[in-house]
Amino acid sequence: MKPVIALCDANAFYCSCEQVFDPSLLNRPLGVLSNNDGCIISRTRELKALGVAMGTPAFKVRHLLERGEIALRSSNYPLYGDMSSRFMSVLEQFTPDLEVYSIDEAFLDLSGFPDEQLGSIGREMKERVYLWTGLPIGVGISTTRTLAKLANYAAKKYSATEGVVDLTSPVRQRRLMEITPVGEVWGVGRRIGKRLEAAGIHTAAQLVDCQRKWIRREFSVVLERTVCELQGERCIAADDQGSDNKHQIMCSRSFGKRIKTIEELHSALACYISRACEKLREQKQLAREAILFIRTDPFRQSTWPMGGSIRLALPEPSADTRPWLYLLRPALEKLFHEGCEYKKGGFVLLDLSHSQSFQGDLLAIPPHPEAPGKESVMTVLDAINHRFGRNMLRPASVGFEKQDWHMNQQLLSRCYTTRWPDILRINT
Repeated sequence: MKPVIALCDANAFYCSCEQVFDPSLLNRPLGVLSNNDGCIISRTRELKALGVAMGTPAFKVRHLLERGEIALRSSNYPLYGDMSSRFMSVLEQFTPDLEVYSIDEAFLDLSGFPDEQLGSIGREMKERVYLWTGLPIGVGISTTRTLAKLANYAAKKYSATEGVVDLTSPVRQRRLMEITPVGEVWGVGRRIGKRLEAAGIHTAAQLVDCQRKWIRREFSVVLERTVCELQGERCIAADDQGSDNKHQIMCSRSFGKRIKTIEELHSALACYISRACEKLREQKQLAREAILFIRTDPFRQSTWPMGGSIRLALPEPSADTRPWLYLLRPALEKLFHEGCEYKKGGFVLLDLSHSQSFQGDLLAIPPHPEAPGKESVMTVLDAINHRFGRNMLRPASVGFEKQDWHMNQQLLSRCYTTRWPDILRINT
C-alpha cells in the first residue's frame, strides 16, 4: 500500500483567529504582535503587500496604525490555543492517525484512500475546517512529509490551486520542484539555502538531483534525509521533527516593566514556575531538575548587562508546583543584585520522565506527592482552574492583584471562546 500523507496548515493562524470574531478585520492589513507588543509575528496577505516584514518592531508601523491604514492586535494565546484545539478536532474526523506538528498545522495519514479521491478529500478538509471554525487552511498531499510540505507551499502560493494540492504524482512533483527556490524546501532554511546557492543549487529540482554522498559530506545527514524525502523515500518519522515527549519545558517572558525589587521578581518567577508545572502535569510528566534565570535589558546602553542562572534539583522527580516554589527564594537571593533593573526571567524544567514510569524511593521523606493512591492537591487545583478559568486558584506567592510586570497587551482582543463575559452577543 502506497503511503500518503497530508499536511493541513492554517493561513496566518493568529491573524485568522482574530478575523473569525471581528469581521471588520477581513481583507485589511492586519498584524499580530509578540509578547509585550514588541514586534509583528503574524501577517495577513494585505499587510505583506505593504512591505511590512516579519519581525518588524511595532513602533516602526505605529504611524500606519494611527492613520488607520493597518490594524494590530496583541497576542491572545487563550484564544489561539482553543481555536487550535477546534481545528485539530475537525481534522481527527478524517483519520485517527493525526500528528499535531504545531499550533497551526498537522500531518494526517491518508494511506488506503484511493488515489483519485485524494484531491476531493483535501477539498472537503479545507471546506469543513472553514465551515466549522472559520479558519482558512492549505492542504498539501504527497507520499512523504517533505513532499507534503512542498505541496502545502504550492497550495498557499498559487491561487489557482484553491488551497489544495495533490502531489502524489512523480510528474507533478518534478514540475513543482523546478519552480521552487531551494530555500523553500522544508529543512533547508536560510543559512543552508545560501550555502546551496553558492554551490550552484538554486531550485528544489537541482537539490533532488544531487548525489546523496556529496550532500552528506558537504552538509549533513539531516539534509541527506531531506533529499531522500524529495525523492519519495520516507526517512523522517513523526518523532524526528517533533515529539509529544518533550525534553524540557520552559516558561519565560520579558516583563511589562523593568523590575527593581526582589519581591516583584519573586512574584513574577513564581507565576512562571506555576505555569511550567501546569504544562508538566498536562503532559503527564515529572521533572527532577530545573534552571532559573534572570537578566537585565542587553540593549539598554545606559547600564551594563547583568544576569545569571542557577540550577535547581529535587530529591526525586515531581510535577508538584510547591517543591519548586520552596527553592525559589533562596535561588533569587543568590542571583539578585541590588540596583539592577531586570527585564526578563524564566524557568526551565529538565530531566523529564513519564509519570507512569516513575519508581519512587521507599525511604523518601516526605513521600512523593504524586504517589499512587494519593490524591494530589495539584490535581484538585488543576480541576478547579479548568472549570472556572486559569489562575482562579494559584499559589499565594504569585500575588492576588494584576502586577506591573505582566505583559503589555494594549491591543488585546477578547477571549471569545474561553471566558463567559467575552462571548459574543448577537442581537436579532
